[in-house]
Amino acid sequence: MAEQLPAPTTEATRTTEATPPISAAEQRKRNLIRIGFIALAVLIVVGLLVLAWVGIQPQNQQYTSSVRDVAIITLAVLSIFISVFLIALVYQLMMLTLMMRDEIKPLLESINETMNTVRGTAVFMSDKIVEPTIKAASAFAGVQRAFRSLAGIRSSVNPKQRKE
Repeated sequence: MAEQLPAPTTEATRTTEATPPISAAEQRKRNLIRIGFIALAVLIVVGLLVLAWVGIQPQNQQYTSSVRDVAIITLAVLSIFISVFLIALVYQLMMLTLMMRDEIKPLLESINETMNTVRGTAVFMSDKIVEPTIKAASAFAGVQRAFRSLAGIRSSVNPKQRKE
């Protein structure tokens, strides 16, 4: 019987080593860091709310206009940064497209050539080896069956030659 080959593995089916358990001290440290970030976010939101409340008071017109100016300048600077990063992203996308055209296309051509070679080899093997072997085996089986039939007829005609 043919030997059973193992199933192919992929990254998804490969089992990785189990991560070691986290100690209690490490878990406490991670929890404290999480709590610290949450507290910082809450403080920033509360601070912004206080600044907004102070800014909308009627006696703070000067403060409100300066906060508005700072916000406009900040938004302008951020939109410049976003534009620069968007241009860089488009450039990287263009370079990736060129690389795919220059690298992947020859690779696909090589794969297509290999596939044609394999197809030609399979057709050759089928025509020159497999087909004649099947014909010879069927002819041999027919001759063998004919001899068995003749032997069966002879044994029914002459019962003494029958092996029991």
